[in-house]
Amino acid sequence: MTVTVADQYVYGIVRAGTPAPTLPGVDGEAVGLLTSGEVAVLVTPVAVPGELATPENLLAHSRILDQVAAEHAVLPMAFGTVVPDPEAILNDVLPRMHDEYLAGLQRIEGAAQFTVSARYVEDAVLAEVIDEDPDIARLREATKGRSEDEAHYELIELGRLVSDALARKAAVDARAIAERLTPVVRESQVRDTSRSEDVVEFVALVDREAQPGFERAVESLAAESAGRILFRLLGPQAPYDFVGEV
Repeated sequence: MTVTVADQYVYGIVRAGTPAPTLPGVDGEAVGLLTSGEVAVLVTPVAVPGELATPENLLAHSRILDQVAAEHAVLPMAFGTVVPDPEAILNDVLPRMHDEYLAGLQRIEGAAQFTVSARYVEDAVLAEVIDEDPDIARLREATKGRSEDEAHYELIELGRLVSDALARKAAVDARAIAERLTPVVRESQVRDTSRSEDVVEFVALVDREAQPGFERAVESLAAESAGRILFRLLGPQAPYDFVGEV
């Protein structure tokens, strides 16, 4: 695809010679490359820059980057990045940032990001904490059949005890999951979670040749935890958590 001189929507930085993705990009446009030296920018032409912020375009942005990341190194740009002057990219930005971009690409070469989300099966884990903590079991029985007004303070205390028990349990299970997966990844991070039923969100940079083994490890964890913990595996993805957004 030949890129004309017009406003350009920018997805990310790749090595020169990287094939353009086959999926349609933002606003359904085909994706092309602006190349300078050993690096290039993935772009599509933009008709109306102010009308890009739609769910469909956000999904297109992510799909383009993830498709590239499945086989090639890519440094992702933030969603909504538009450059009004592609000549500035070719003659200024890429030459000036060339070595930095190239170093970033070399760092993630041969790998892609995967995200493992683990969440408790609510009924199963609540049964565990009731069985393990006499105070929780006692308060649960004491509040049965009573209205929220009648058991107000007991319900507050019960909620606090359950929340604390789940947090302790999640810390143990998250550590066990990370210990199983860390040996088969290049780098890893653990994201903060916000819901009481969340166990862990484990983000990994996985070498492509190690990806089948990584997926088998996740499948093994899921099988061992069936009925107790639900696992969700996303990937390959662009390596946002390891290079940020350029």
